[in-house]
Amino acid sequence: MTQPETPRIPTADELGAALRPRDRVLADTYLATWNKRLAGEAAKYSEKGKKYLDRFKREDVRAYIAARLSEEVMSAEEVLARLSARARLSGEDFFEQQAYEVSVYEDRPLQLKIDNLEAQVGQMLAYDPEVLKPRVEKLQAQISELTVELALDPAATYRVQVGTETRYRTVPSLEAARRNGVLQFVEGAEYGPSGLKFKWADALRAQELLGKHHKLFTEKHEHSGRVGMVIGIDIVPPEGAQ
Repeated sequence: MTQPETPRIPTADELGAALRPRDRVLADTYLATWNKRLAGEAAKYSEKGKKYLDRFKREDVRAYIAARLSEEVMSAEEVLARLSARARLSGEDFFEQQAYEVSVYEDRPLQLKIDNLEAQVGQMLAYDPEVLKPRVEKLQAQISELTVELALDPAATYRVQVGTETRYRTVPSLEAARRNGVLQFVEGAEYGPSGLKFKWADALRAQELLGKHHKLFTEKHEHSGRVGMVIGIDIVPPEGAQ
């Protein structure tokens, strides 16, 4: 009696070829970054409504991702390497210096401003008093106000912009994260009134896992059922110590 043939399981390449191009980009980006939001952006899905999350629920997308994972199972060395990279994360990896300009001002004697305004009035009167009458009257009213202010305070000054100055501030930057090779550790980002904000992976958790791998911690069981963590470090007394 002939045994029925076992159905052939499609390869990851075959499953990927059957996907819609956008879903293939979505799945491949997710497998490269482990970040669904970044995968959605790469596949040109709108962040509004998070429709890209629904694409991850499709059987064909899930089957492709599962096939890729089964064909590319990480070795123990790769797992430790990725954990180590995550454990070494520093906040500095996600920030950069940004230049911005600020105005620079100087204080000048108020009399100088009055002189400048009077010179403007003189030029206007010499050009065409009738046509420029509204502007002349406006300047004359301003001169009167400044003259009163100067009479009350002979040392009065006014501020004049004399240039700009370059300053620097530290800001979060996805481009800096990309340059420093840690973009895959960005877990979420959004733009708010104060600019870009994002969250990155927890380095402390990765350090704990590596510590367990290297047996730096031992578990202590108590009758109460609680579990305490004790750092397993041998303390060697210095020479000559009793």
